[in-house]
This record gives sequence, C-alpha cells and structure tokens, in this order.
Amino acid sequence: MTTLAEILSLPRYSDLKLLTNQESVDTQKTIQSVEISETPDIEHYIPNDVLLLTTAMSYVDDQKGLISLIDSLIRAKAVGLGIKTGRFIGKIEPEIIAYAEKVNFPLFDIPNTYSLGSLLHQLLNKIWGTRYEEISFALDIQKKFFSLLVQNANNQVVINKLSEIVKTPIILLNPFKEIMDYSKQFNQSRNPAQHYVNQIVQTMQEMPKENDSFIINGPKGHEVQISIIPIRVHTYFPHYLVIVNPEQIPYPISSFAIDQAAMVLSFVLFKNEKVSESRQSIATEYFKELIDYHSGSNPSVRSFELNMKHGYLLSDYYQVVHVFDETALEETMPSLHQEERLVLSSQWLQKHVPDYFANALVLFFGVSKESVILIQRETAELDEKLLEIRNQLSESLDIQLVFSIGNPYTDWKRINQSYTEARLMFDERKNKLQTQPIIHYKDKGMVQLFHHLEKNDVRFFCENILKDFAYPKEPALAELRKTLAVYLGAQCEIASAASALFVHRNTVKYRILRCEEILGHAVNSPSHSLNLRLALALSDENH
Repeated sequence: MTTLAEILSLPRYSDLKLLTNQESVDTQKTIQSVEISETPDIEHYIPNDVLLLTTAMSYVDDQKGLISLIDSLIRAKAVGLGIKTGRFIGKIEPEIIAYAEKVNFPLFDIPNTYSLGSLLHQLLNKIWGTRYEEISFALDIQKKFFSLLVQNANNQVVINKLSEIVKTPIILLNPFKEIMDYSKQFNQSRNPAQHYVNQIVQTMQEMPKENDSFIINGPKGHEVQISIIPIRVHTYFPHYLVIVNPEQIPYPISSFAIDQAAMVLSFVLFKNEKVSESRQSIATEYFKELIDYHSGSNPSVRSFELNMKHGYLLSDYYQVVHVFDETALEETMPSLHQEERLVLSSQWLQKHVPDYFANALVLFFGVSKESVILIQRETAELDEKLLEIRNQLSESLDIQLVFSIGNPYTDWKRINQSYTEARLMFDERKNKLQTQPIIHYKDKGMVQLFHHLEKNDVRFFCENILKDFAYPKEPALAELRKTLAVYLGAQCEIASAASALFVHRNTVKYRILRCEEILGHAVNSPSHSLNLRLALALSDENH
C-alpha cells in the first residue's frame, strides 16, 4: 500500500519537488499503477489510481492546456501528475500550479537529470514490493484463520481475532441484519453495537447496492466511517462483516488480507449452520414419526417424554401451523433463490417464534423446504401473533410468509391429525393460488364425499337444488343466497340470523320469503334443508 505522500517523503526521491501545497496530497489514496504518456486524451486509456509521468511536450507552446489535462486526470481518478522540466518545458507557470492547488490535485516537478523510464521502473518496483508484502501478510492471516477453523473456533473467537489484527471494531450481521457477534470494543455500555447497526441498516436501505463504504453518526454524534463486506454463506442472502473506522487499519493489512479472513469466516458460518441443521433434524425426524403414527403402532407416553430434550412437551394442547413463502406457491420446484428464502425463513422462525409462542417448536423439512410450527401451549390471539411474525420478517428480508393452520387437539397422539389438516389447507392454497396470509382448516363433512365426482355433475346438482342461488352474479341474488346460508346455519332461527347479518328481523323474514318463491318450497322443511346446506357448501367449493 504505497501513497504519493510516502514516495515524496523517501530520501531517494528528495529531488522530486512537490509544486502544490502539502494538503493536495491525499495520504490515504494508494498508487495502483504508474504510466508515462504524452497523449492529451490520456483519461480514456488509464486505470484508476494511476500516477502519471510526462515531459508535457504537447504543451510547450501553450501551458494552459495543462489545465485541461489536470481536469481529465481528476475525472480518471488519477493520484497525481509528475512533469519532467528542462527537456521541453523549462518551468511550470504559476498559473498552472495555482489551478492544481485550487482543485486539490498533486503536481510535482521531475528534474531533467531523471530518465522517465528509469523513474517508472523504480516506482513500480516500490509498488510491487509493497504488494508482495501485502500478499504475504494476507496469506499469513489466511493460515491463522484456517487454524481457527480446524480448532472449531466459534464466531466470537474469529471476530475478536480479526479485530485484534486490523486494530478496529468489527460487527458480524446475519442476512436479516441482526447482530450475531461483535468484537470486545463494544462490551462497554457507552459504545453499544446496536447503535451502529440501527444506522447501518437504515443507510443500507437508502444507498445504492454497489456502495460498500459510507459515513454514519457515532454514539456521541461524531462521524464514523463504515465498511461492509458480504460473507457468502448463501448465494443471494449474504451475512455482513461490518468494519468500523476502516481508514485506521494499519499497513500492511490490505483489502486482500481482509478478504482472506472473510473467506475463512464464511466457512466457519457454513459449518455452524450445518451443525445447527443437524441438531434440528433430530427433532424433525421424530415429528415425522408422529405424523406417521396410527393406532396400531401405539407409541407410549414414555417414548414421547424421551424426546422432551428436543423441545417436545407433555401438554393438553397441540396445534400445527404450516409455513411457506408466498412467492414459491406457484412453483412445482422452487428455484435456488426461493429455496434460500425458505431456509432463511426457517432459521428466522427458530430464533423469533419463542418470543410469540412459549414452548413452540419450529421444524424444517429439508427436501421440500417447508417449515412447521408446533404450538404446545394454548395461546390467545393466534392470528394476530402470526401476522406480527409475517410483518417482522418482511421488514427484515422482504419475505412474505403464509400460514395454513390445523385444528388444536388435547392429546399428543393427535398431532398427526392437526398436521394433516394444516397440510390439506396448504395443498388447497397451492392448487387455488390463495395468497391470503392465514387459512384455517374447516371440517367439510359430507362435502368431502363429492370431491371425486365430476365437476359438471356437482354443478348440475347445485343448480338443480339452489336454482338462481347456485352461482349468482347479480348482487341482489348474492345477498339472498348469503341470507339463506346464515338462516340455515342459525337452525332457521329468525332472531339469530338477524343478529349475525346485522339486519332487522323483518328483513330476514322478507328475504327468506323471496328465497322460497324462487326455490318453490319452504326452506326449513327437513326434506329440503339438508340438500340446500350441501348445495350451498358445494357451490362455494366450485365457484
């Protein structure tokens, strides 16, 4: 990591004279390359961070043209300009030096005693020698971190070790931009890591994605530079290594050295994730046994108690919630991007579901990438809590969860029934592409007997029984159908139906009379009411 300020300070280059003031030299900007050119349009042919050497022969008769050259070098993000005097130009005019100072661009004089070719080689040797030192140091860091990997070091050890090497605080974030670990500099309450993370998350949402360095405000209001390095454990959803005050990292630590540490950290994170998945799979495998349970197998309570170490509880309440990602509903085979969303959803649920449901278990099916929440304590406001979970994850990673819910049961031997109900609702959700956040299982009773009949036969039955009410398109007929369904559901009680519909008793009476006129018979007669109920349910299914 060689800078122009460093070169000009070396005794061997003491005869290179800086023409602009010292403030024009950026002490942090490193030289990546050195070029010799006499071409005025050089900006189109040089890389960033280049130091340009020239005799300025093209500007012998008009040094004002050097102003345009300086502007073009600024656009090309050059480090500085060295002009050899005495060959074509005897002396740089004050006007040119004043302009270079005005735009804060380093300009230095190269004595005629120098050969530009010789100076070029000397400077490149200096830069290459520095890079060799940086690469050697980076490889040493890589060895140290691979040693930590072999020693089974956890994230905290790796983060603290990296922080010691780079001499600056470090924070590790998961893909949800939540803190996983941070270096010991943040252990003091007056310097909380969460303060930095809150500002980092807000800034990352507002800035262009290609930006990896920016300024935030520290706890005391002072400006702090932040550098973000993605850690690729997942292809589309990286973890993040946050380096605070990266400008203070000492030489010879380079970005290459930090990249090596980040690569090893990705292995550590990947390994830890797989270990966690392995532990969770034990609980999931036992859940699969519960799903497959039937009365003939007769597992004992004792066998269930043995699995309490995996989070299962003996309780009087069990309910299964099937969880999936809305964007993957249409796909038979989820893409890699969708698979990662489902995996991360499960990881997020593992961490946050206990905040909403005490003693709940989150189980993940590795092949289908589906998640299940097993609720083991009766809970109030189930739907409200699931919606909060959906909203919180959506804010963190823009994943929209959908929940398919089975009925609750008091016996652990009926967990499989709750799961079957939740899975049936999920299958129906997929078939009909229902994206509403929450769907509860409802026992369809006799309606299920008609599922294997031809749709046309079912439609004929519904139209024959319900007449104009079977598949109404007119609002008035739809309103009458709704009143008929509520009236039958209220066991033909006028008062109960009126209360459910929020209308007057006389309104219900009038509507039922209209229904009977259209149907041609009384709706409360035992010989007709069963067919009416069944036809209403079937036409809802096939509408």
